[in-house]
Amino acid sequence: MSGIKRERKMDKKATRASSRQDNFRFLGSKRSQVTIFIILAILIVAVLIILFYPQIKKYTNPLLSIEVDTKTCFEKNVKEALSETLLHGGSVNPELYFNYENVSLNYLCYTSEWYKTCIMQNPLLKDSIENEIDGLVQTKLMSCINEIENKLKSRGYDVKITGARNVLIQIQPKKIVLIPNFEMTVKKEETTQVYSSNVLKTEISSGSYDLIMIASSIQNFEARYGDVTPESFMVIYPNIKVEKKKQSDGTKVYILTDRLSKEKLQFATRSLAWPPGYLI
Repeated sequence: MSGIKRERKMDKKATRASSRQDNFRFLGSKRSQVTIFIILAILIVAVLIILFYPQIKKYTNPLLSIEVDTKTCFEKNVKEALSETLLHGGSVNPELYFNYENVSLNYLCYTSEWYKTCIMQNPLLKDSIENEIDGLVQTKLMSCINEIENKLKSRGYDVKITGARNVLIQIQPKKIVLIPNFEMTVKKEETTQVYSSNVLKTEISSGSYDLIMIASSIQNFEARYGDVTPESFMVIYPNIKVEKKKQSDGTKVYILTDRLSKEKLQFATRSLAWPPGYLI
């Protein structure tokens, strides 16, 4: 009996020892899990800080966002105005136009007579489109600057803008360039930052220059010879799709599309038109 009792005592001790070991393992496992969670939380916070650091820095120091905010606002407004202007053939509200699919297309070359070549209506097409965009966006571009100016002043900065409050718009090969005619000086306590026209100068990627050059050539050819072959332009400009759609009144609708940028310029001409039913 005594031997049995000793065995039972030993079993109880072994059980208690095993239980304590299990508890230690559980506590160790729990601590490990907590440690892993802490490490993961630290990593997540670190990643979030890295991702949003530019925005945090921009918010705490508004001087860092002036250049980016200005160019972003400029680009948005000019792109919208350019697209609308090209859609109508160089003038959003043309006086002489052809209605094509509920869009008024500017006549770049026109004659109301039969059998005669047209007269160029807009020989300086690039300059005209630049002026059209200028008229559409100048107020909006200055609103961009005024908004930035007011935001800085609300945070205690002294803002001084010198020069003409307008922006020069130039359509160049592969891009549109916006050059402010003013300079912005921002000051607070001992910190002074000057934003010259070179700093705020904005370049927008665009294929509109080639579209305008082709349109200018087409109206020139129409005025001289009465008609053109679209394929001849696509040989020289392989990235530009040139479509010509003849209408019943002798009008021709041209649709020029940049295959890369997807920008589109469409316009109308009426040259060397023949009466309906006339056999050449």
